Amino acid sequence: MVKVENKTQFNRVINGVMIKRGSNELLQKEANKVKKALVDPLIKPLVADGQLIVEDVSQIAKDTPATSATTYAPIETPDVANMNVADATNAIRTISDESVLEALLKSETTSANRKGVVDVIKAKLK
Repeated sequence: MVKVENKTQFNRVINGVMIKRGSNELLQKEANKVKKALVDPLIKPLVADGQLIVEDVSQIAKDTPATSATTYAPIETPDVANMNVADATNAIRTISDESVLEALLKSETTSANRKGVVDVIKAKLK
């Protein structure tokens, strides 16, 4: 797998492969097409300026020892109890962990019991 980072402000089609703004993960077949186009006079300056970065992720994975682990900070649950209904419902829509949703439902039904918030949590749990 190859990672291509497009730091320009435009989506680009390079040799028939769509490269969107930001980070893109390409399959090997697509990556080969992009790599062939890197010598193109229109693409070469983007690579030289660091606006288009092509990185072979599979090669990095092979070089990384198996004992290394990536740790992530725990995801903070939004403090729904101290939000107005609109902000609370928007925050709830971003949560996908059912245990967190169940805890929010329990706390919402025992304290504020705001119908709009409870309905959004129940709909998300379905």
